[in-house]
Amino acid sequence: MNFSLGTSYEMHLQNITSANYRSQRKMPWDLTLNTPWEVSKKLRGEKLFNVGILPPIPGNKTELNKTGFAGLDDTASDAFKSAGIALRSSSDTRLWQERLSWERKAAYKKWTSLIAKQFGSWEICRQLWAGNSLGMAQGGLLESVMDALGNKATSTIHARVSPLLQLVHYYEQLGYSCFPLTEHLVYEYMKNSLHKAPSFHRSLLLAISFASFHFGLDGAKTVLASGRIKGCAQKHYAEKRKLTQRPPLTVEQVMALEQIVLDQGRTDIDRIGAGFYLTLVYGRLRYSDAQQVSQLTLDMPNAEQGFLEGVAGRTKTSVSLERKCRFLPIAIPTLSLSDRPWIPVWMELREKHFGAARGDERMPLLPNPAAGNTWSKMPLGVSAGSQWLRALLNGVAHNSSVPIGTHSCKATLLSWAAKWAMPHGPRRILGYHSEGRDKSLLTYSRDGMAGPLRLLCKMLQDVKAGRFLPDSTRSGRFPGDLVDEEANLDDARSDASSSSSDGSENESEIDPEPEEAAIKEIVGKWDPGLENLDDEGIYFARHKISRCIHVMQDEAGNLFKCGRRMGTAYVTLEEKPAFMHPLCIICFR
Repeated sequence: MNFSLGTSYEMHLQNITSANYRSQRKMPWDLTLNTPWEVSKKLRGEKLFNVGILPPIPGNKTELNKTGFAGLDDTASDAFKSAGIALRSSSDTRLWQERLSWERKAAYKKWTSLIAKQFGSWEICRQLWAGNSLGMAQGGLLESVMDALGNKATSTIHARVSPLLQLVHYYEQLGYSCFPLTEHLVYEYMKNSLHKAPSFHRSLLLAISFASFHFGLDGAKTVLASGRIKGCAQKHYAEKRKLTQRPPLTVEQVMALEQIVLDQGRTDIDRIGAGFYLTLVYGRLRYSDAQQVSQLTLDMPNAEQGFLEGVAGRTKTSVSLERKCRFLPIAIPTLSLSDRPWIPVWMELREKHFGAARGDERMPLLPNPAAGNTWSKMPLGVSAGSQWLRALLNGVAHNSSVPIGTHSCKATLLSWAAKWAMPHGPRRILGYHSEGRDKSLLTYSRDGMAGPLRLLCKMLQDVKAGRFLPDSTRSGRFPGDLVDEEANLDDARSDASSSSSDGSENESEIDPEPEEAAIKEIVGKWDPGLENLDDEGIYFARHKISRCIHVMQDEAGNLFKCGRRMGTAYVTLEEKPAFMHPLCIICFR
């Protein structure tokens, strides 16, 4: 491919003036492609160059992709690209790991600032003073707070401290101190906060209970025992919008995902992603739990039956300390709704792309694809995962007005099992739940999943043979047979029961400004410690919903340093925020 000197210079000048440092675009002389035809294919997809009509690529296009992602450059069937998910780099992985540490430090800063408002109102401070008076080497307040919080999730620590910061800020503006807590002060604050989100009052009680349990906040037990405070929180919480659950996948959608895995014409990245979502479906797994799965082994004696087995690390059901130190065994039947099983093909793709990384427990089951036809060690976020799932199933009919999400995958087989009239006990075990009295039973069973898995396989065979239609109406799920009343009653109980898989986060729209004002006054200044953040000419912007802080690339204010564009979802900040959290990991390198 020959270019004149003038043309090359103009293209180079246009590239360096229009592309930001996050761009993945390269000039022709920087490309390392195998053949001239691959160069032609690459240039034909770039709108930057006006090189005219290029000759067609000879041969089979799938034969050209022999390194990295098989078919990653084929935009005809790449749902990952159509979902608008960004690729990651090795520096993003490092920044993501640093952000995890930074988020934790910010949470510790909030709690220590809150406790420092009134040392005498906290049992943890009195314990610290008693130790210091005896000359014991037990560290300071920060170390005591870190130990008291233990291995609590960082998001939980942030969520529990926020309502208390707003409570303290409210009374400081009135010239009062609310510590130690008194019942009438908390009740007065709740009555003056009726404009807040319906779940705020309940979150405040949870925060008080959290502070009492971990730090010994004085007056907390009296507040939590108050009838009028509990009633006010319950009455306010009743105004919360009704719960809308994600619908289960249909049989057609599950078969569509299986066909994507088996289709060699699709890109490998889409095939691996579709296999991950099928793992959620057949493994009855939450998205976050599946990212912890490792040590996958395929037990398949013949082409008809078998199981894919593995273990999951820390899961949502691991609530006790003993369970957090124990692996959760995972078993996935290889029986599929299609004529050909998809699991062996998916395992071959994982072996091709991940290789030795399969045995690395720190590697998520579905990492975020990285630039340069590689994979990062960052888990793909749940929001991006939902977008990718919807892009994969784009065009497949669905009978629900509620859009599907990642939780639809876990609910699919469990919902089918309820409609199939599977007993409660096997369904509970298939969902990785157990009653308290079943603890010893499961411990000594060694394989308590064996019986429920046999019932699950029998149900899948009925679906595949057309004897059971889970997507049909109540009267048409078993064609040719009358549904007995017991099955109908069991189905009704399933529909009316509450799910323990419901998210604990509030979905109501929350006004973040009171929380940010309270953090500014109570906690004070907090920044990442980077140089030049206080220089003139540095401008900041904040997302209206996520509250993530970005840095402007220039005075024009059209682009951020991370490469994102300024839009209506962002608001320009007049000055640098006092408490720099949360931060964009790319803008604040």
